[in-house]
Amino acid sequence: MFTITCDKCEVGFDVDDHLAGHKVECPRCGDVNRVPDAGPEKPADTPASRPADRAQRAGYPPDSGPEQRVVKVRRCWFRSRPLKFSFALVVVLAGASGAVWSLIKDHSSWAVGAWIALAVFALGVIAWWWLDRLTAALEVTNKRTVEHRGLFSRSTSEVVHDNIRNVQVDQSFWQRIWGVGRIGISSSGQDGIEISVNHLRQPDKLREIIDLYREL
Repeated sequence: MFTITCDKCEVGFDVDDHLAGHKVECPRCGDVNRVPDAGPEKPADTPASRPADRAQRAGYPPDSGPEQRVVKVRRCWFRSRPLKFSFALVVVLAGASGAVWSLIKDHSSWAVGAWIALAVFALGVIAWWWLDRLTAALEVTNKRTVEHRGLFSRSTSEVVHDNIRNVQVDQSFWQRIWGVGRIGISSSGQDGIEISVNHLRQPDKLREIIDLYREL
């Protein structure tokens, strides 16, 4: 057992020898820290002597040091349902045009009301899709991947990158055309998928970013 200092709160805490080279959470602030590799002849770990890791070479925050957000994405609005979205917009335009035409030509209040109700309904559907995209987000830091759920209430599920066993990307034919898909992440400590978010833009790119911080 040896002592390391937290990168964030700078408080020392003890870790077991078998955790050398892995990531652990600080018992005080919860920040994820990388435990230095054990070895009596290890050179001094200074910014000048520390080699750049894969993430840093790719232009992202380094794997070591304080936790930093790499990317945070929400579900797509239009790309997740392009045909339905386009149809809803057509209905909105048709309802507005029909209301104007009825008002000018027929002067029929019931027809104007019917067209306006149709347009408002389609706008309500579009607004619902907008709220739905705000209820799920995927955040990738240099230490962990976190799934955020909820709009008024909140819930999170996270997996430390060192514990990730599998990253799945699922795309239907149309999702591949529009560049969206589902990401599923499982850790070595669980049997099922712990993080699953659908309708994310460029899921392959997100998987590549996550892989930069995994032990492959």
